[in-house]
Amino acid sequence: MSALVPAGVRTLGEMFVRASESHPGQVVGTFFPGRCLTFHELVRDGRLAAARLRSLGVEPATPVAVLLQSPVDFLRITGGIALAGAVMVPLAVSTGFTKAFLSRMRHVLADSGTRFAVIDDPYAEPLAELVPGLRVVPLSRLAGPYAHLLDDGDSDGDGGVMEPPQAGDDDLALIQYTSGSTSAPRGVALTHRNVLAGLRAIQRGVDARAGDVTCHWLPLSHDMGLFSTLAAIGGGIAVHVSAPQDFIKRPDDWLRRFCDLRATVYLGPAFGYGHLLDSVPPEDVPGFDLSAVRVMLNGAEPIAPELITAFQERFAPAGLDPRAMTPCYGLAEATLAVTFTPVGQEARVDWVDRDVLNDAGRAEPADRGALAARGIVSCGVPAPGVEVRIVKDGVEAGERAVGDIEVRGEPVMRGYHGQAPLPAGGWCPTGDLGYLAGSALHVTGRRKEMIILGGRNHYPEDVEARVRRVAGLYRGRAVAVVLPAGHGTGRPERIAVLAEAATARPPHGPLVSDLRAAAAGELGGASVDVVLLGRGGLLRTTSGKFQRLLMRDRLLAGTLDRVLEHVTAEERVRSAA
Repeated sequence: MSALVPAGVRTLGEMFVRASESHPGQVVGTFFPGRCLTFHELVRDGRLAAARLRSLGVEPATPVAVLLQSPVDFLRITGGIALAGAVMVPLAVSTGFTKAFLSRMRHVLADSGTRFAVIDDPYAEPLAELVPGLRVVPLSRLAGPYAHLLDDGDSDGDGGVMEPPQAGDDDLALIQYTSGSTSAPRGVALTHRNVLAGLRAIQRGVDARAGDVTCHWLPLSHDMGLFSTLAAIGGGIAVHVSAPQDFIKRPDDWLRRFCDLRATVYLGPAFGYGHLLDSVPPEDVPGFDLSAVRVMLNGAEPIAPELITAFQERFAPAGLDPRAMTPCYGLAEATLAVTFTPVGQEARVDWVDRDVLNDAGRAEPADRGALAARGIVSCGVPAPGVEVRIVKDGVEAGERAVGDIEVRGEPVMRGYHGQAPLPAGGWCPTGDLGYLAGSALHVTGRRKEMIILGGRNHYPEDVEARVRRVAGLYRGRAVAVVLPAGHGTGRPERIAVLAEAATARPPHGPLVSDLRAAAAGELGGASVDVVLLGRGGLLRTTSGKFQRLLMRDRLLAGTLDRVLEHVTAEERVRSAA
């Protein structure tokens, strides 16, 4: 039986209430340590939080920021904000109050006009000092064990509240800020109509069923983590979420817990699949049981064909169905869901001529074994209620023409917060390049990350695929970025390869030479800058995307951390002696 948000539900608050009424014993939980709340308890706590927010002066449509580490606490407050008729503004959790974290947070708070923020107790006081004018509300005042003693008469003995504000379909539900992987974070303004349409699209995309168990490690401040979790709750499905650091630091323990939960639906970026491949050796795989898994959504960053094949082969002895791998495409601007590979269909790869793709902007089919062949993973077909088109030179492009991906439909935002709405017609630019083959979307890269050298186009993924095979890298980690021409220096625009070295100990000459040679093989002989970094030096967003443009900017400013060596394109490589 399908598990969908009921058709009569019009707001996020109504969805929480309906889930509690229809599935009171269903659970949301964490991984380490295991902590669960039933849907009944989740909404009970949400009602209490809503009453406290209203007593503190939070009016309907008021933005309320959320900075909470525990996924369960995050969801309790999400429900509370929705039941109060307020607007949620998720904030990304940081390991400390770094300059970058504070800069991003201040930008988000100012851009969204947020004056209230619900924060974990240990961070509430210092954050209030660091951000003057922000009304910081410690979590314990809304949903702690003694919060019911502070209800100010707005709640009843069972955590119920007085008649909540009536939000409309087109009222703002949340402002989801983009990761900022290629630009400053922008506030995606999503209405209740957008959110519920997006959740239903996700549910249909994974063929959500009663009895499913959804598990992932993504932060709930991130669109993929948040909307997939809300989709599970809205469909009455159990959902378990771990902290990202638990997945990163203890991948084998994480996978064992995943198996113990008999998870049927997993979601994450390509980075997560690569991390499991790096962390679970073949001889250990038979000790895991992945036979319950139906769907493994793979999105949020480029997907290499080799990764899919390697993952399917590695975990086949654990009972993993090769059809479980489900490449997809989405973005915050569309409440996540845009395209899905149909459930039960194996992931497909379109092999095209790389030279024609780069120079002519056309995906010309090629034999897989051809020297110039590049495999582009299909991201599937548009979700119900979503349209996708490719625009080239201002007009809609035909079959296999590469251009700008645009989307529209009920889940798609009305515009960025504080900025002009989308143009007439409702088409939303994504910033991604791709093409349609049949009805399936194929993403070729980010427009802002395209490398143009000597009049020819190069995708960073092509350069990276070459250099990541060089021996001496830490887990094959490398990215390619464009460095601008140097004013006053005479240095032309050029490419830099940033790579994590397996060891920080010199000499690094042979590794630099090999990286240069590999890049030159892709770029027609052009020389490149090589920047060697220590382990962990490549920056990622919370979903695992490499932050190429941020790393480029920090390299140019001299603030990139963990740099072991920077050899420019004009410099000779120092001898290994």
